[in-house]
Amino acid sequence: KRRVVYRRLIALPQLLFFMSSMMLTATVATNKSFDCRSVLTRTEAKEVYNYFATVGHAGGKDASSGYGGPAVNALVEMGNFSAAKTVLDYGCGQGKLAEFVLKKKIAPLHWRGIDQSPVMIEKFTERCVDQFGGESCSVDYLQSGDPSDVKVKNHSIDRFISTYCLDLMSEEDMYKVLDKAEASLDPDNGLLLLAGITWGYRTSIKTCLMTAIWELLYRFRRKKVGGCRPQALVPYLKARGWRIEKIVHTLPNGFPWMVSEVISARPPLH
Repeated sequence: KRRVVYRRLIALPQLLFFMSSMMLTATVATNKSFDCRSVLTRTEAKEVYNYFATVGHAGGKDASSGYGGPAVNALVEMGNFSAAKTVLDYGCGQGKLAEFVLKKKIAPLHWRGIDQSPVMIEKFTERCVDQFGGESCSVDYLQSGDPSDVKVKNHSIDRFISTYCLDLMSEEDMYKVLDKAEASLDPDNGLLLLAGITWGYRTSIKTCLMTAIWELLYRFRRKKVGGCRPQALVPYLKARGWRIEKIVHTLPNGFPWMVSEVISARPPLH
């Protein structure tokens, strides 16, 4: 009996190591990495976008920028907002996208913005809440910057939107946004809408040069470009099981000459 107990005690650390390894493997598989580049911290991002909103920097006006305008048009077209009642806009910024959609009066929407920059929240309130009223629009300050801290009822949202926000996040936070979207979207009518900058090396001379300059700035002066990096969002969606409906790459109609990737996707099936 002593030998049996002794053998079991010896085997216990090996068993614990095996179990922890399996748990770590499962975590890595769930949060698969596709990008090893460094990113701004949440605190740095808040400081940068407070500054952008204060001085009117182009980095705080993605929806109306040279690359953002065409992307927003594509996103609104694939969003089918006439079939939606509730929208959650993660990283809403100054509210230019919300204003653009609500002015169209496509449907009696309630648009809820979320942002971690208090100055952006002020701009959103002035642009949207004061203009359209509390019944059509609201905004919440995400002080922690942690996507997991967003308070929203499960399956209560028809459209979960994030434009030019995931491209400045860590991969961990990107996955947290996708998980929050999955939990909050209506399983039948819910639609995820994403837009972000991507590589334009093969698109045109302008986008090739702009992409090269942008990547250099991102490497050496990251805050200059708002911490945003060209990326591909599809691998992250596939890693989580999202059902991609449409992917569009839009060309810029002005400076900065960056190509955008716009995606619509349905929640994963379980």
